[in-house]
Amino acid sequence: MRNILSKIQFSSTKFSISFFITPIFVKNVLQNSISHICISLIMIAILNYPLFPHETDRFHTVFHIREDGEQFLWSHHLEFHVLDLSQFMVKWKKYRREVKQSPEWPWLTMLSAVDSRTKKIDEEMVRELEGIAMTEQEILEALEEWQNLSVTPENRYAYEMRLKWLLDQLSNIRSSREEGRQEGMQEAIRKMNEKGMSVAEIANILDMTEKDVHELLKG
Repeated sequence: MRNILSKIQFSSTKFSISFFITPIFVKNVLQNSISHICISLIMIAILNYPLFPHETDRFHTVFHIREDGEQFLWSHHLEFHVLDLSQFMVKWKKYRREVKQSPEWPWLTMLSAVDSRTKKIDEEMVRELEGIAMTEQEILEALEEWQNLSVTPENRYAYEMRLKWLLDQLSNIRSSREEGRQEGMQEAIRKMNEKGMSVAEIANILDMTEKDVHELLKG
């Protein structure tokens, strides 16, 4: 069992992240010490500023808790991920080909495409997003996770714009599927008619009206 905690952070302090994770981690530890279930707890902090500007220029860093002297892990089931959107933008503009090989890039592109403070949209990034092929299940999972993100007045605009993009993608997939069904039905009716079956026979077999069969044959 894995608990994934997501937070979009706009303040420039590490302490608020620590305060955010502490009560949730304690709650999970207490609950699972009673039920004897081992869980993985993953915290994901999505920031628009570098948390460690002098230590690294990577946009995705992962942390674990280790013993100070001998450096062994406290637990393999506890992870802290930091995603820096400002550094992602730098990497994306300079090394787009390499960045697109990382599994995080579609989601970070979606997060970076809208600037909630200026209410501006990066059209180049939006075009990149439109080229992403996502399955319906992936979009539904993304929508579920997106609804769980913390929303503040500061990031409300960006939240709504990205939510709209996900819903548009879902609508496009479902529309394409419906068009595919229509084309498949039309092809099946055409072949049945070519084999000598009457409109009435086709309508009876497919449980359709004769008018609908006629329209599909004309189309």
